[in-house]
Amino acid sequence: MKIAFATDGKSLEDKIALHFGRAKNFLVYDTETKDFESFTNPEIVSQALPPDFLHDLGIAAVVVFSLGPNAYKKFQGYGIKMYKAKEGSVLDNIKLFEQGKLFSLKEKDIF
Repeated sequence: MKIAFATDGKSLEDKIALHFGRAKNFLVYDTETKDFESFTNPEIVSQALPPDFLHDLGIAAVVVFSLGPNAYKKFQGYGIKMYKAKEGSVLDNIKLFEQGKLFSLKEKDIF
């Protein structure tokens, strides 16, 4: 399963960005191979919408603190699950995800 994390860095030690759409990068982690790759937010480079870009990469879930209503609707339409990030690094959140300790985004996280 591929999971995307909104971050301003490019490593597993970096923190999760506070808002999905304003993140500089998206780190994509594969839970099966344990490999990861970092991508520049496509909206910065080509004005492509991040949900479309991540869907094309085969992402099954995103882990974020918050995101906008348009991204939320797109992810819903694609069947991509959305999880609320916890304080800490991408790696911390990967561990929490694998332990089943991350929960779906709530309506208050959509703005």
